[in-house]
Amino acid sequence: MENKQKRNFIIAGFIIIGFLIGVFFTMDLNLIPNHYASSPNEAVVLGNQSQAPETILQLQNTAKAFTAVSKDVLPTVVSIATTKIVKRSSNNRGLAPLLKEFFGREFQFRMPEERRLQGLGSGVIVSKEGHIITNHHVIQNADDIKVTLNDNREFDATLVGTDPLTEIAVVKVDGDNLPVARLGDSENLEIGEWVLAFGNPLYLTSTVTAGIVSAKGRSIGIIRDQNATEEGGSYAIENFIQTDAAINPGNSGGALTNLNAEVIGINTAIASQTGGYQGYGFAVPINLARKIMNDLINQGYVSRAWLGISMRAVTETIAERFDLDRPKGVLINQVMEDSPAENAGLKSLDIILKIDDKKIDQTNEVQNTIALKNPGDTVTLTILRDGEQKEIRVKLGQRDTGKEENEDEEESYSELGLSVENLSPQISSQLNHDFYNRNEGVIVTNVERYSVAYDAGIRPGDFITRIEDIDISSVSDYEDAVDKFKQGDVLIFTVQRRNTEFHAFLKLQG
Repeated sequence: MENKQKRNFIIAGFIIIGFLIGVFFTMDLNLIPNHYASSPNEAVVLGNQSQAPETILQLQNTAKAFTAVSKDVLPTVVSIATTKIVKRSSNNRGLAPLLKEFFGREFQFRMPEERRLQGLGSGVIVSKEGHIITNHHVIQNADDIKVTLNDNREFDATLVGTDPLTEIAVVKVDGDNLPVARLGDSENLEIGEWVLAFGNPLYLTSTVTAGIVSAKGRSIGIIRDQNATEEGGSYAIENFIQTDAAINPGNSGGALTNLNAEVIGINTAIASQTGGYQGYGFAVPINLARKIMNDLINQGYVSRAWLGISMRAVTETIAERFDLDRPKGVLINQVMEDSPAENAGLKSLDIILKIDDKKIDQTNEVQNTIALKNPGDTVTLTILRDGEQKEIRVKLGQRDTGKEENEDEEESYSELGLSVENLSPQISSQLNHDFYNRNEGVIVTNVERYSVAYDAGIRPGDFITRIEDIDISSVSDYEDAVDKFKQGDVLIFTVQRRNTEFHAFLKLQG
């Protein structure tokens, strides 16, 4: 009997234990650590659970966008290899005696009379007909141009045209089933926007780098105008997109795109002290590049609209003189004779605030806006004159030279210290220039460094012909005019340098 009861207790015990184990495994005890996913299909969650999944999803979507854009754009970006033959004279007169001294016998040898220079850059296919946009410096003076596509097809290319003043060139290949890039609108580009740079840097083909738009409208002084003169200045147009997407030698001519896989710029330059990437690169906006490209394809040269002014940005001193709340707009320095600007009624000392509906604060913005127009187009300029805003419509002309009128920015002006003399026959003969055979004005004979006049850009040999509205014909006129004003006044000096007139703003100091 006791054994039977004992056995029943043991069986009951097992039943109770089994029941407890079943309850244990059916309870939601949440024993899985909360920093791991609860299933293989859920993302790993770190930190704030309410925000992290969405943030990670956004990053994943960005990565997928980069991948999608790369797949779309890479086939349209090509490698451009150029060869240039450089003639070289044969000369062994300096080396032969040295070899004889070391080796004890004459050496007969001939230096090569020519050598081949090779270059590598990038380009973007922009038409089914095989037109490729690239940089001027990539194909400059090339005797042979070869283009290699992303699928390794290779073509001989012919030069359609080039424009050194914007750094844009177009070449053409004959091929079938060519991939064509989609061109966007660089005016809609925003600072801080994601961009991708495509090209063939450092002999590494089909390379993609990512970054953002760091700035717009950059003028960095890298495009040179070989026909620039001291009087006329340079007609080069710089209005670069700045990006921190890595651009290196070989990237030139490649595509800068947005996340819609649209080309919004042509990679052109880098800011570097070593020749390699140091943080910033620059691209020609596609709107300007497209205009130049279409001109080169359709007519073989660039047809440039002409306004006919020289100008400078408004500085603090100029803003103070014209009672502006801050420096803004662009000051017209000189209106060219018989130019569209003169015919429309623009005057020197007008301040351009807008062109059409676009605000203007830099000279290169005016250059770029006019460069996008065609001869015969009409633009509306909002100007400030005598404290009042006016709108003036200007029908743009065309420059036969194919260059923009001088619209270079001049230096800031802010201090006074110079010597002047009346123009004597002796001085006139020493200057030996017909345009100095004049009766008005006094000649500047000395300018103290870092003085008011020096900072204003006045230099020895310049003529001062007017101070404010007072004509200057002699030294006494000059002195009387300056004496009419008081300390702190900003005076406008009209200055003649060779055949160019400009205005200097000098603030009288105590």
